[in-house]
Formats: sequence, structure tokens, C-alpha cells
Amino acid sequence: MKTHQMYLGLSVATILAVVATTLGGLSFAQTVTPLSCSVATSTVNANQAAILTASGGNGTYVWSGSNLNITNAVGTQFAVSYPNPGVYTVTVASAGLTDDCTFTVVAAASGALTCSPGSQSVTLGQNASFSATGGTGAYTWSSPDITITNPNGSGFVASYASTGLKTMTVSSGGVSDTCVVNVLASGGNSTPPATPGLPNTGGGYGM
Repeated sequence: MKTHQMYLGLSVATILAVVATTLGGLSFAQTVTPLSCSVATSTVNANQAAILTASGGNGTYVWSGSNLNITNAVGTQFAVSYPNPGVYTVTVASAGLTDDCTFTVVAAASGALTCSPGSQSVTLGQNASFSATGGTGAYTWSSPDITITNPNGSGFVASYASTGLKTMTVSSGGVSDTCVVNVLASGGNSTPPATPGLPNTGGGYGM
């Protein structure tokens, strides 16, 4: 069990956002529909990612909230993890409209399966590292975003060929937990093309 975590003293949450790609040419008129924010799961464990999705508005979204350390504030999806239990609200804005997503963070049960970190950001070409604790001690990793060379181990390292929100799930004893990683463009461009020749791969390690 971890005895200390450096970031707890910061009193901020780890935030990720997926960059939305704008399609089509310039237009002087925009279609605005009612804005909606939805959360994939209304209750998550401490340090577990909550995934939020925006729809409506004009298709361009900006996310905000109190005590948030935001990596990237724009995109159709937003992922956030909080270290402390409580009820949290994240707001999405679009075309002068706003809507809130509210969810509850609870303390994880002792020995519960945990994928860490719940949310993180990497750039293209940079590895994302994950670790598993709890469960039975035997872990299997899976993801729709990569080709996995070795699905087993207490740790996992992944490399991605495209930007966006990616998920990594670890399973143990019939229970699963999911981590989220936002892959950003290395040059800071918010809507880059995929980098040719960089494979989507990952493999487990450890016992």
C-alpha cells in the first residue's frame, strides 16, 4: 500500500481532455443545438477516471471546474480523477451555453483492484505507464486502442500512434478497472494528423 503521494498536497485533480477535430470549411453562420454533458459512470473510486462527454452546442467545447489542474481544456470528451472522496462538478461551455456534469468519488475498498494513475497525459512517441494493485495479484491488460504483445503483469507500458483519449483496462479475479490516457501532439498542435510509422503497441511486465 502506498504510504505517501506527493500530489495530494496540491489539492488539485488530474484532468485530461480529448481534442476535437473540426471538419469542413469556414462559415459565417453556426448551428447551435442544446448543450448536454453526460458522465459515463455517476460514481467512481478515488483516483479512478470519470469520463465526461459533451454534445450539442456548436461542436466546440471548453471544460472547467474548481481546483482543476487542466492539461487540455478543449474537446468532446474530458477525463478527470480526484484523490479525495466527495461530490464534484465539471462544467462544459459551447456557444455561450453551459451544462454541468456531477459525479461522486468514493473511497476504494481495501484490497480493491486499482489501475493507476487513473488519468495521465503523454505526447506522441512517449510511453504511458500503468500499474495494478489489489485483486488476486494476477493481472490481465486489455485496450481497444493498441496491439498488446504481453497482456500479463502488474505493470504495463503503452505507445500510441495517434492523439486522443485512450483507455487501458486491467482485470483480476473477474473484476476490472480502467485508466485513461490523453495522447497529445508533441509540437503542441491541437489537431495533428497521426504520425506514420509509430505503432500502437503495449506490453505487460512484473509478476
